Amino acid sequence: MLQAETVLCDVQIETSLEKLVETFSSPGFRGAFVELWVFDGLERRSRAAEVLNTRGVRARVHAAYKPLVHAVNEELDRSDIDSVTIRYPVVEGISKTRFLLECYPVDILFKDVRLNFEPRKPVDGHQLIHYQLDVVRSDGSRELLEVGAPNVFRADHIGCSIYSAAGWIRVRFPGDEHFDRDEPFRTDQEFAFKAAMDALSGQNWSGGGPYFDRLNMRVEAPFYDDRLNDGNERLSTAEAMHEDLYFSALEVFRKCEGLDLEDRTLTPGQLVPQIVPQEGPLRVRLSAAAGREPAFPAEPAVPERLEDVEHWLRPSAVKAHLERVGGEFIETDSRRGRPIWSSYVDGPGPQVVITAGQHANETTGPVGALRAAQEMAKSGKNGFFVSPLVNPDGFALFRELCGAYPEHMNHAARYTAAGCDLEYTSRGFENEAHHIGREKTKSWLHLNLHGYPSHEWTRPYSGYVPRGVEMWTIPKGFFLILRYWKGWKEQGERILHAIIDELAGYQPIIDLNSEQLQRYRQYTETPPFFVRSNVPYVSNEFAHGLFPVTIITEAPDETIYGSEFTINHTAQMISVLAAAKANVNLD
Repeated sequence: MLQAETVLCDVQIETSLEKLVETFSSPGFRGAFVELWVFDGLERRSRAAEVLNTRGVRARVHAAYKPLVHAVNEELDRSDIDSVTIRYPVVEGISKTRFLLECYPVDILFKDVRLNFEPRKPVDGHQLIHYQLDVVRSDGSRELLEVGAPNVFRADHIGCSIYSAAGWIRVRFPGDEHFDRDEPFRTDQEFAFKAAMDALSGQNWSGGGPYFDRLNMRVEAPFYDDRLNDGNERLSTAEAMHEDLYFSALEVFRKCEGLDLEDRTLTPGQLVPQIVPQEGPLRVRLSAAAGREPAFPAEPAVPERLEDVEHWLRPSAVKAHLERVGGEFIETDSRRGRPIWSSYVDGPGPQVVITAGQHANETTGPVGALRAAQEMAKSGKNGFFVSPLVNPDGFALFRELCGAYPEHMNHAARYTAAGCDLEYTSRGFENEAHHIGREKTKSWLHLNLHGYPSHEWTRPYSGYVPRGVEMWTIPKGFFLILRYWKGWKEQGERILHAIIDELAGYQPIIDLNSEQLQRYRQYTETPPFFVRSNVPYVSNEFAHGLFPVTIITEAPDETIYGSEFTINHTAQMISVLAAAKANVNLD
């Protein structure tokens, strides 16, 4: 392991827009029509177009990231529209719904408008592809608008062929019938991402980690981060860079170690994207270091009523509410030496194990676990083991990341300080609580409370749709997963359907699910899951795991606040209580 800070990369990159403005400001382009696509926000793009127009160039500067949504939000007059048909491109060799998915969430921009989606004729994708908007206004008039969506085929950071968002340049001089220049180019943010991946790929990562305690991946660039409406959806190149840096770095390490791309046992160390919006040249700095961190700081008093909580809990609140559960208080340590608190409450009937916070950016599970545990302790109907924050090192990083971006997914916080998914590791550190819970309860049932993104999850520099987790790219409501060992399907499904029956009686979560499922279906083909009583779920045999039956809850909670947070942790609690009740009835 590295014992001091080691700088792997420290480079500056000229901003694309300034360079493009300088290029097309030369006298030779006066009178030309110049159209550009870049990864900059509206203010910077508008300013660049204005400068070029004052210099005699007819310029338009578009967003390269989610161009259809940006165009509708920025350029389309949305007054007095009766209906809109969006015809999305289909590219040969790519998922035929790839660009339908990229339309998400354009529906929220059209109020009281009939919206339809249709595929266009397939193309080979080596030229600039387009969306078409067929807009019919209330007076019967009609507009056909073309929106360019620049993408290119290229090899990515692990050698896979991808079709990925890119910059584009189009130039046509007066009197010319065809474009004199019509080609992609690699933008500054694409260069920044590539520089980071090249720096990682150029190292000798072998022999098994952790290689460092922390890898800081700092990118300074003119990022933008705009809320799209009053909900959770965002247009954010800042968040997109975080997501692509983190997951791409994991892929680089897996390739270097010869692991499968979805392997969760990898232990490189903690990966930390640091996304800094700023003007001027881009800077990419990667540094790896060793060193322990302090324990949790002393913090203010805890909230009295968990049912009213509208925000993720501080560790002090987790501990205080866990102590109210009673029973045997158990403390183990994380890799960084932070405490992992658990309680075992003995009691009659089949017992259950409840854990939360495995992925520390999934924020409603700890609250739901504590609420359920307090209710179960009061009822005394069955014993249980509860560990509400099993990944405290990840949670410390989550809080750090929330200091800059409290409403981002912050996926870099989901794994342990070793850089792995704790459920897939051997006994010790964060995994110890699971084993203690199994030994204390002798339970066959594990209730594992999780979450997933509450708004769209993209990786624009490496193919747009998150590789290996495509089903989770847009929210679809409070979701359940059943995993069972061979021969345990019947027991597992009885618990699963008991939970669904209880959730069906909680109208706030059913309303949320109905809305999100309806929108999910607009942008996808046949869903890869079942739906019963407006609760989506999947069920599969799973040889890996400590427990014969595991129920995983997935709340759309990365990262939500207010009443939506309360609704989701209430659904987490209902799920636990329903499973515990059904478990007793099965005895």
